[in-house]
Amino acid sequence: MVDIQVDRSLLRPFQLVRSIDFGWQDEHYVFDVTANSQYAIASASDNLIRFYDVATLQLAMTGALHTKRISKIKVYNDQYLFSASEDGRLARWDLRVGAQPVQTFAYNAPLTAFDINCNDTMAVVGTELLTERHQAEIAFFDTRQSSLLHTFVDSHSDDVTEIQCHPTIPSQFVSCSTDGLVNNYDVTDFDEEEALISVVNSGSSVNKAGYFGPNAEYLYCLTHIETFSLHTLEGDLICDYGDVREIGVTNVNYAIDCSYDADAQRFYLMTGSLTGQVQLFHVNIGQLQLCQTLEGAHSDIVRSLYWNQRTQSILSGGEDGRMCAWQAAL
Repeated sequence: MVDIQVDRSLLRPFQLVRSIDFGWQDEHYVFDVTANSQYAIASASDNLIRFYDVATLQLAMTGALHTKRISKIKVYNDQYLFSASEDGRLARWDLRVGAQPVQTFAYNAPLTAFDINCNDTMAVVGTELLTERHQAEIAFFDTRQSSLLHTFVDSHSDDVTEIQCHPTIPSQFVSCSTDGLVNNYDVTDFDEEEALISVVNSGSSVNKAGYFGPNAEYLYCLTHIETFSLHTLEGDLICDYGDVREIGVTNVNYAIDCSYDADAQRFYLMTGSLTGQVQLFHVNIGQLQLCQTLEGAHSDIVRSLYWNQRTQSILSGGEDGRMCAWQAAL
């Protein structure tokens, strides 16, 4: 039984400081949002990446490369943006020189997930289910040579939904898939069978998974049926929180993702409602504490949330075609 509490003292209140409306009609929306020290960045359903001045949200430049849905964008070391697309390309953008990719990795399958390891020597990409090959694939690129290093073909039997590299160990990463598995790997040697350290079988299609903890020693798992659980790196269950839609203290319809505050060593679950509210929960073993609700900005599902724990700022992007900036009160 999960204990649900309300504790608004754990976080300073977030306030909406500015927002932009992309001016679209139905069926156009923001896919993903992220930021570095200079830009707030959004990928959208028109396959473009937009870079906004982080202080004013004025459009600074637009990146046009991908020809199909952009599956993920991620800032790396403040200097680079990486983007992956179902057009089979992973691109590196140097944010100091403008909206032109400076490196491209091409793969012969739609890319649905990726990450870059902690020392920028390897890019790991995941694909959708390839019907003709009866498998989804994980591919590894040498980021120094843009060359393909290896491919794993037996790890997942359905779309790869997330890849997250370990924050301090270059050879380790986790992947998850709609096949229900969260896999934990060490690719010191590219032997697919030997590289698989542990497996979490969630019993349902996995939406998000990743590391958390002071030494990234734990895993979280969010499924497409909105269940939430925590695990050890060895795959053992720590806590099963069940369906987040049954939390009860507020109107939760889906999970967005999780966020770990390394300085405070606190772990948070981020959820949303169909009317655009976002809830922030502090996660304890067997307990969720509602810290705050972000409201009054979005009118539809919030697809992506970027939470900068150091600056206590949040970017949110949703199916209403809006991107909103939030800042914790002083």
